[in-house]
Amino acid sequence: MLLISGTTVGAAYISAHTDLLGNVFGQQSRTTKEAYDTVVDNGKGGTTVTMPSREYVAVDEAQAEKLVEPYVEDLNITRKIGDYTLTIINNISDGNAGVLSLKLENPNGIKAIHADEGTNEAKGAYFTQDRDFYFYLEGADESLVADKMTIDSKKSSDTCYYLYSSYVCSAKNTDLKFHLEQYGKPVSELKDNDMATQKEDIALGIGKMPLTSAVNPENNKEQFAYSAISLSLNLANGFGLDDEIQKEDGQTFVDPYYLKKLVLKYKDGSEYTVLDENVDNTNYLCGEMENGDTIKIVFNRMVDWSQVETLVVNDVEISVQ
Repeated sequence: MLLISGTTVGAAYISAHTDLLGNVFGQQSRTTKEAYDTVVDNGKGGTTVTMPSREYVAVDEAQAEKLVEPYVEDLNITRKIGDYTLTIINNISDGNAGVLSLKLENPNGIKAIHADEGTNEAKGAYFTQDRDFYFYLEGADESLVADKMTIDSKKSSDTCYYLYSSYVCSAKNTDLKFHLEQYGKPVSELKDNDMATQKEDIALGIGKMPLTSAVNPENNKEQFAYSAISLSLNLANGFGLDDEIQKEDGQTFVDPYYLKKLVLKYKDGSEYTVLDENVDNTNYLCGEMENGDTIKIVFNRMVDWSQVETLVVNDVEISVQ
């Protein structure tokens, strides 16, 4: 499959990681959409919610080769799970966040996971009650890893899903592992005392992509950290939210609700609006799962931070250089 570059009409960016880069940081199987209202089931007759606009840009060949390609780890780890074949294709991580690409096959059809364009826009693919297995990501010492799993809706079929897990880690530079459990029968048939018949932790290692930390000069503590694929923000440190953020017994609790606006302003005058009212140009965003003071984001495009001049967080503008 070819990924058409936005730089030259008719040109194509082709690499061993075209599908990964195109699905996660480009326009492959994803279409820019304006914000729209829709009715969702709230158990009380439905309620109207606004789905945010999403903008996707073409993969820039020079950026990809410089910023991302050198750090993609090709894994190609395969496991048989009954009628299913699961392949962990590759992983890219900066130790703070990352993306894992997977392939799930079953000649009789994929019933264990529900994934489509609708789940891509919402909270991601999810396991069904027809599954007889389960998997998730975990850090060293069982530190938490949260993710959103999306599907390449164009390349996938009823018998083969190409999936992409955009994840954030609660612990930096942790030894990531892929935890796989098998049950021997559908979970809908399991009884309360039934346990997994097989468990395996597949080592994925520590992310290789460079992560840069920026400190608040007033207290010399990390204010934000960034790479070409992610950004973490300590919202309780210098973003004007100290009085708003809930604190309990010295522990801060940061909810994504506190992040109203996030914009990267480039030196050439262009901008990447990551978040704003009815705008969501992230692959995944999650509040800190253990430390309680940080928001972590996986971008929906590659970012060359050498070209970023300022970072705008709500009403606070910070120089990056």
